[in-house]
Amino acid sequence: MSNRQVTTGARSGGRSARVREAVLDAAFDELTRTGYAGLSVEAVAARAGVNKTTIYRRWATIDDLLVDVLTRWSAEVIPVPDTGSIENDLFALGRELAEVLNGGVGRQLAAMVLTAGLRSAHLSEATRRYFENQTARATPVVRRAVDRGEIPADCDTSSLLATFRAPLFYQMVTTGDPIDDHVIARATRVAITAAQAGLLSA
Repeated sequence: MSNRQVTTGARSGGRSARVREAVLDAAFDELTRTGYAGLSVEAVAARAGVNKTTIYRRWATIDDLLVDVLTRWSAEVIPVPDTGSIENDLFALGRELAEVLNGGVGRQLAAMVLTAGLRSAHLSEATRRYFENQTARATPVVRRAVDRGEIPADCDTSSLLATFRAPLFYQMVTTGDPIDDHVIARATRVAITAAQAGLLSA
C-alpha cells in the first residue's frame, strides 16, 4: 500500500468533517504535486471543491493547514507500537519510519519538513508544532517503558525520540542509502543506552 493510499478512504462524520477531510486530501495532493513553494489556498480550494473562505475559517494560514496535513499523514502511515518492550517498540517504530523515508512521497515530505526552518520563521514554527505532536503521540511508549522499569522515570520523551530518529534522518539526508534493520537496531541501542545512563533526563 502506498503512502497516498493510506491517507485516503471513507471517513465518518457530518458535513463539517467531510469538508475538513476533503481539504486535507486536496492539500496533501497539492503538496506532493507542487511542493511547499507551490502550495496555495486557491489551489487547495479548487481541488477540494470549496470556497477559500471555507478554508480560512478553519486554518488561519497555509502553514496551519500544512501542520494538519502532515500530522494526519504521519499518524496514518507511522502507527505508534505497543510490543511490550521499549527495545521492540523503538525497532518497530524505526521500521515504519524507514519505510516512509526510503522513498516515494514520504521521503519527499520528510525532506520538506527537515528543511522548513530554512525557508521562513513561520514555517519553522509550524514544523516545531508538527514534531511536538509526534512527541505527544509517542509519549505512551516512553511511559510504558518507565512503568516496566526499562528506563528512568525522568527520561524526556522528546530527547529519546530525537536521539533515536536522528541517525535515520541523517542517513536519508547525507548518503541517501536505504535505512535498513542494522541502522535501526543501532539507533535503538544508542537511544536506550543513553536513556538508561540518565543522559536524556528532563
